[in-house]
Amino acid sequence: MTDPGGLTRHTFNATGRTNRSLDALIAASGDNKTDAINGAIRLAATLLTYARDDGTVHVLAPDGTTHVVHLP
Repeated sequence: MTDPGGLTRHTFNATGRTNRSLDALIAASGDNKTDAINGAIRLAATLLTYARDDGTVHVLAPDGTTHVVHLP
């Protein structure tokens, strides 16, 4: 467990696909790498709390359409 109020340095190896996704996220959000990665990790943790037993999250679009997202 880490200090919720402090900063902790993490190092990880990102694949080419992950790097492209990070670049796209930064371009779309205007965030820097640190903020984009922090937001993505928080979002992943939130999605996992809503995931069904089969690893899916069901999202209701504004038009009423249900979309099924399969989490890795």
